[in-house]
Amino acid sequence: MSAHGPHDAAPGREIDAGAMPAAFEARSEFEAQCVRSVLEDAGIASVIPPTGQAVFGFPLRTGGNTVPVRVLPEDLSRARQVLAEARWTGKSIDWDEVDVGEVPPEVARMLGDGRASRWIRRGILGVAWVIIAMIVVFGMVIPLVKRILS
Repeated sequence: MSAHGPHDAAPGREIDAGAMPAAFEARSEFEAQCVRSVLEDAGIASVIPPTGQAVFGFPLRTGGNTVPVRVLPEDLSRARQVLAEARWTGKSIDWDEVDVGEVPPEVARMLGDGRASRWIRRGILGVAWVIIAMIVVFGMVIPLVKRILS
């Protein structure tokens, strides 16, 4: 099954992706891809219509901000059941009890670098706000002073 446009559902059978029922409405293309992976692991073919969100950062289609994960009509109830079971399994894990081991030194170093770069970004953002404020203030003050002096 292709993620883009029509595909073969069975040998010799072609279905338009827009005509397929949505098993799940994801909030982002990333979430839709995760749901698609869960369905594929269960042996259910699915399709995600292209949105342009991954390229442009916003969807190029109208009609809502969700990304549908579509399946064949005959797989719809099974797909919803698989997703409900996966959701329950994820919620039943006590993440406080999961031992993921020690943090490798290279990961710890990358996390530390992330904190430093976060402060640099905040500093640059602060300077940018000051510059914008100065432009706005001087943009209003200079014409006002010119009117007063004229």
